[in-house]
Amino acid sequence: MKRFTFFFLILSVALTALTAQETHIIFIGNSITQGVILEEPHTTSPPAQTMAWLAAESDLPFSYSNCGVSGRTTVNFLPAKAAEFSKVVEAADAAQAKGARLLFSVMLGTNDSAIKGPLGAPVHPEQYQTNMKTIADALLERYPGAMILLHRPIWYSPNTHNNSTYLREGLERLNSYLPVLKRLEEEYMVTHPAQLFLGDTLAYNHFREKSELYFAEEGQAGTFSLHPNETGAKELGVFWGKAIRDRLTREPLFTEYPLNTVKEKPLVDEDPKKGLLAPSLRVYLPEAGKATGRMVIALPGGGYRNLMVFYEGFDWADYFLSKGIAFGVLKYRMPEGDHSLPLADVQAAFNLVKEHASVWKVNPQEIGIMGSSAGGHLASTFATHAPVVERPAFQILLYPVITMDPALTHPGSRRNLLGENPSQELTDRFSNELRVDGDTPPAFIIFAADDKIVPPANGLHFAEAMVRHKRPVTFLLYPSGDHGFGNYDTFPYKKQFFLELDRWLEGL
Repeated sequence: MKRFTFFFLILSVALTALTAQETHIIFIGNSITQGVILEEPHTTSPPAQTMAWLAAESDLPFSYSNCGVSGRTTVNFLPAKAAEFSKVVEAADAAQAKGARLLFSVMLGTNDSAIKGPLGAPVHPEQYQTNMKTIADALLERYPGAMILLHRPIWYSPNTHNNSTYLREGLERLNSYLPVLKRLEEEYMVTHPAQLFLGDTLAYNHFREKSELYFAEEGQAGTFSLHPNETGAKELGVFWGKAIRDRLTREPLFTEYPLNTVKEKPLVDEDPKKGLLAPSLRVYLPEAGKATGRMVIALPGGGYRNLMVFYEGFDWADYFLSKGIAFGVLKYRMPEGDHSLPLADVQAAFNLVKEHASVWKVNPQEIGIMGSSAGGHLASTFATHAPVVERPAFQILLYPVITMDPALTHPGSRRNLLGENPSQELTDRFSNELRVDGDTPPAFIIFAADDKIVPPANGLHFAEAMVRHKRPVTFLLYPSGDHGFGNYDTFPYKKQFFLELDRWLEGL
């Protein structure tokens, strides 16, 4: 630390950084995805057209596999059925072996909606949701860092009737699938944050209004529209390409690593904690040429009851990546009175980073920790309780719970961590202002004066202890902002906050 500061402030832009790692897109679908009837589907199918558009409109490196198969439904891609799912796994395994990140682009539902013909049809909305969820869960279980985009199936004419029967009843069923896809996105926002999204929804109306984008096919109820022609395939590829590009440029790329503190990861449906029984570290890496060797591991808050993984976790990735700092977000277990659980997950996360340090271009001596609210208590616990050689290089504490003193602590965090009536010995042990010593890592602490959840005195007492032990500390106190401002643009002092954090990181 180049300078020692202790002051009150009464008083950033975060650049988007994407790694240059290749993204391999696996297209899952039926005859539309396969590109049937097209003369040269290898170059003119919707997936091929998607890749052509991405090559022209994005600087990101891509490759792809087309796993679309004519006549297939969600039933065909269920893991238990093996046949089509195994082809997806084969393609994904091969791409992952080459170091690519995986993105699954899925458009299933056209054949599911048929009155009869394809396997499982008609697939009603409830079963469609179950099938799509089963497929998604299997993919995310096997490929923890993957991303899934679920595209709305495009329109077909209400007189569609070839070897299978669709007609108006089928089209109405097809429309019932869109709310299902929206519900799945909402559900996975909780269980698998930032991994499953609703993809393209605009192509449906576009194709509905333009019959010239389809082959004119003769069927049992007259000439019908079902399969895009070469022009239609190109336009569908643009819709898919935009959805993929927009999602990837909106979300920094990451890889999710399960931690070894639990022997078996419970299935999400069997996990009442919605994933919190399965600790993991989500890792974002800067471009190789920008990497400084430094890394920050973030611990979101939530009162030791749940985790605010977005604004106190994932939303910070852009900020650190823009500075060449690798970034990790720890999903730690809730203690429910067993205070050893979250701390064990923090230790495991640091061990994981050190094991991969050379590959990730991280200096093991430059791994810092960041914690918000109860996550700030956990961060300061690790920074003051761990053996000196295991402690982080620095700590960034946002409106942290520090003390377990009933007069100043956050009651819910204290109760969830230590139980209803902890002993004085246990209370003192986890009052981290009492644990500061001559080896405590440099600290950056920020509070809003009007914080009604965690009194700013938590940070002040920690800062005072740092001063007594002659340890570097910066304490910021802004007039307003309340509790939990995280990375929100609505925090009135965000610009000043980021400038001070910039300056502090540069001075380390």
